[in-house]
Amino acid sequence: MAKMSVSATGPGVSPGKMMFYLGMLFVVIGAAIGIGGLIGAFTTGELGMIMFSVMFIIMFCGIGGFFAKIGYENVHASDAVLQEGAAYLGKIFAHEPDHRITMNGRPCITLVVRYLMKGEIREARVNTGDVDTARYPIGATVSIKVRDGLAALVPGSVCDMRIEREDDLMNPDFDPLGVQSSIGVSCPNCGANITVPLGMSRFCPYCDTKVSVDAAGHVSG
Repeated sequence: MAKMSVSATGPGVSPGKMMFYLGMLFVVIGAAIGIGGLIGAFTTGELGMIMFSVMFIIMFCGIGGFFAKIGYENVHASDAVLQEGAAYLGKIFAHEPDHRITMNGRPCITLVVRYLMKGEIREARVNTGDVDTARYPIGATVSIKVRDGLAALVPGSVCDMRIEREDDLMNPDFDPLGVQSSIGVSCPNCGANITVPLGMSRFCPYCDTKVSVDAAGHVSG
């Protein structure tokens, strides 16, 4: 897998923009050095130098063009999501390293964000373009935009605001890809009526008791 390694000291530049700028830098450097070599080779008539210059241009411009194209597509896709996507509040459930791009030798962070869509827990992965996990605490609330299966983080939206069913969103027993159906049960501690997915658990919103339901619908607390 292709990887771009960069040196940076501050947040705010997306991985797509870094790839685009560095890709274009490779193209410019490759073209300048290669064309200079060709001019010198034609002047002296050195066939070996001509071949070397051509290969240099192909290699640098090819690699740079590849990363610039990917970076441009990533930036365009992210901008489209932020402009036209549906907005949701979610909780940062986990961090994942994005080894495709490193900053100062460290991989950028991808956030695993859980949010509610029509009452169901969904999970999205959002690139940050940052390497500092302290800026994105586990359990923090964020605003994301979702469009056509892609998600983007709304800049400056990380906060500690409480949101609906946040205990469920942070519950590791929930599997957003495995939830099939739910049943209504009574909390064994306080008797409140709550809905729990089969084979999963949920914390009662009234007394904070963990209520588990197996695949057959049997309740335990």
